[in-house]
Formats: sequence, structure tokens, C-alpha cells
Amino acid sequence: MFRNASLLLILAFAAACSGASTDGASAEEADLTATDTAVADLAGQATHALTVTVSAKTSSKVSDAMVAAAARGVVTRAIVVDGSFDATWTLQQHLESSGVDTDVRTTSPAPPVLAIADGTALVKNGAKLTRETGGDAVGGFSKKFDDALRPGGPARPGAFIGAGKVKILPMPDSGDDRLAELLATAQHTIDLSIYQLQERRMVGALVAAAARGVTVRVMLEPRTVGAKNFDAMSSELTAGGVKVLATPPAFDSHRNVDHAKFCLVDDKELVFGTGNMVKSSMGGVSLAPYQLRDFWIEDGRKASIDAARALFDADIARRDTTSLDMSALVLSPDNADAQIVALVDGATRRLFVYNQSLNDADLIARLLKAKTRGVDVHVLLGFQPGFGGAPPANDPTIAQLKAGGVTAGYLKTHYLHGKAIVADDHAYVGSQNFTSGGLHNNRELGEIFDDADLVKTLATTFQKDEAAQ
Repeated sequence: MFRNASLLLILAFAAACSGASTDGASAEEADLTATDTAVADLAGQATHALTVTVSAKTSSKVSDAMVAAAARGVVTRAIVVDGSFDATWTLQQHLESSGVDTDVRTTSPAPPVLAIADGTALVKNGAKLTRETGGDAVGGFSKKFDDALRPGGPARPGAFIGAGKVKILPMPDSGDDRLAELLATAQHTIDLSIYQLQERRMVGALVAAAARGVTVRVMLEPRTVGAKNFDAMSSELTAGGVKVLATPPAFDSHRNVDHAKFCLVDDKELVFGTGNMVKSSMGGVSLAPYQLRDFWIEDGRKASIDAARALFDADIARRDTTSLDMSALVLSPDNADAQIVALVDGATRRLFVYNQSLNDADLIARLLKAKTRGVDVHVLLGFQPGFGGAPPANDPTIAQLKAGGVTAGYLKTHYLHGKAIVADDHAYVGSQNFTSGGLHNNRELGEIFDDADLVKTLATTFQKDEAAQ
């Protein structure tokens, strides 16, 4: 369901923005078409670096040109100027998942500048479009974009969390500092399995680790929803000394994917998350509604590290995992459904549920049953815009839960991408959407915790998010 819904959103955006014609168009529409053509032409000439300001009204010829630039290895950045939420969000996600470093802002840091490609700026003054090459003007324009978009500098090494300890990092609040620090701390090995990788600081940290002699391996999903940057990212990482493989083909059948996001650092710490290593998921987007509510976990417990090590080794070798002891993990397709069902069914006081997509009929029924036995059940779901008159994807689930007395709604202060549950004094955090794919078919990874501080942080974050709606 998640793959279908997301793909429809992206296709709807492309259909809505493509095919612009000046036949019978207004002067404003004709001007927009001419402007988009000029931006797309400049983007098509970029060989090293490209920065473009776009909006939801920008035609697909511009977004296509940017995606093509990123695919051929050009460092491509976008500032999306906020407009209609549905269209802005869809454009942002499409560009980011295509490898474009994307921010959303209320205005451009250099409003007259439409694009900069390899030292040439396309500038619009009134109805006049000019190309300015070299000199202080372009340097000044570039600096304004660099100051707005530049990620944090290289991280310094720190310390691992420590044996037996766990910690939750809510996003976007926590930012990327700690995750970058952990990659900088590695001395021997980094093994990363990730659905999407785009965030420039994380990419830089992986390459920097390889440069200092750390053995870095990355399994990257080649079939991400609607768009991909597998080829370009693989080339960049490989050139930087990182070994890159596709995630296991066992999860490439039909619409299934390897949707897990976990990393082993020196086999001293397991780091995993509900989100991807992309800008919007790691606190790098300026406007709150376009930041993703996600969670990352630091885990120094031996059982978790050992299980994740066995999983990574099996997946990279394309071996079956069903005979392995994965009881320390919530793992799809191996045991996730049973573990999450047991957590929900065992709740006696409270259930706080975060999820981007919830349409699994059995899990919905269990949440309703929990409500009837007196559990205080609250559900926040991701607001996935509908197009062409279609309602948001989670509308039917919210209506069903509300009819059964459950407090349910959308998180709108951020885009909810996280997947987590607080059940009494326990918590689940993982990559599983509560759909058939997430629970039964994809490769997904999570864990269940009883650490009091972790549960408290997650519960407090949920209650603040719910109160803000």
C-alpha cells in the first residue's frame, strides 16, 4: 500500500506539472514556460555542480533536468519555495529520493537567481533573463546558496554509547550530529544497510571513514519508490573507497523492498532508524511541515549487536535468515507480525501508536479490541496527500478507529514517517509500516525496549505531537 500510495503521489505531481504549452496560454503562463525552459537548458549543461530554485508551479521539465543532472553525478541542490502543501511536499520528496539535496523555504536566499550551474548564474530581472558567468556576482550568489544549504562540517570522533545501554534520538529535533559522530568514531568497520541514502554529511562521513582505513560496506536498495539514486550514489561511494552492493534480491519480487535502515559500527554499537539517511529525515529541512518525524536508536546491547551482525552477514551473502535466532530484533518477514501483535495485545493501560501507513486489518482490529478492554489508545498517522480528488491514504483507517472510540488523527507539525509504539512500559521502534508489506513481505528491522528513559522520551514526544494538532 505504501509503495502504491507514494508512487501515485509522485506520478500525480508529474502529470499535473508536465505538458505545459503556450497555445492559448496567458502571458504569465508563457513567461513561466520560457523561464522553465531556460532553467532546464542550463541544468542540462551542468557537469559538476547545480543549484536551482523551484516551486510547486515549476514544470516537470525543470525537475526532470535536475534529476537527470543528479543521475549523471552532478552535485545537485534545490531550494523549493513553499506553496500548496500537497504539491510542495510531493516535489520535495521526488527530488530528494532522486538524489537532489533539497530544502524547503519561504523564500530563496537569492531571489533573482533561478539557477547556478558550474559558475554560470541564470538571473531574472522583471521579464528579462540573463546568464552571468564568473566574477563577484556569481560568487556572491553562490555564497548565499552555500550558506543556506551547506551541511554541518566533518564530525569529530566521540565515544560509543556503552555496553548494555540504549538511547532514542527523535528527529528532526536531534539533527545529524550524533550519527555523523558515530561514523567518525569508527576505527575498523562500518556496515550499513539502508533504503535511501542522500544526506551529504552522512555520505561524506562514510567516504572519510574509508579514507582513514575503515572497511566500509553499504547495502543500498535499488528499487526505491517512484525515483532512485542508486546508480549515482553507488558510483560516488565506490570512488571514495566504499564497497557498495544492492540489498538482497529476495526482497525485489513484486512490490517488495528491503526497507530496513541499520548500521553496525565496529561491532560496538547498533544504530537503526525509522527514517532514511536523507535530508528531510535528519533535521536538514528549514520548514517544520516538510521535516520528517522519525526516530533513530543507539543500542550497545550485545544480543542486539550479535543479531544484527548475523543478519547483515546473511543478507550480504544472500543467505536465508529464517533459521537464525532473531529474537532480539523485530524483523520482517521473519517475526515482526507476531512481536508487534503480542505487544499490542499485552497492553493494559496505554497504547500510543505512530505510523506513516496503517491499513493492516488485523492490527486495526487489535487496536479497537484494546480500546474495548479499557486501554487508552491514541494513534497518529502520516498525512499522505491525495490528488485528483482522492482523500489522504489514511482517512479510512482514522475514521474506523474513531468510530471505535480510539483517539486518532494526523500529525501535521511534521510529516510523520516514524513507526513506533508505546505499550504500557514498553516501546517498539522500527522501519515497519503497519501494512502487509511492512509486516509480512519486506525486509524491515526494529526492536522492543523496556528502558525507562527511552520509553519516557518516546511517550513524551508523542503526547507533545498529539497536543500540537
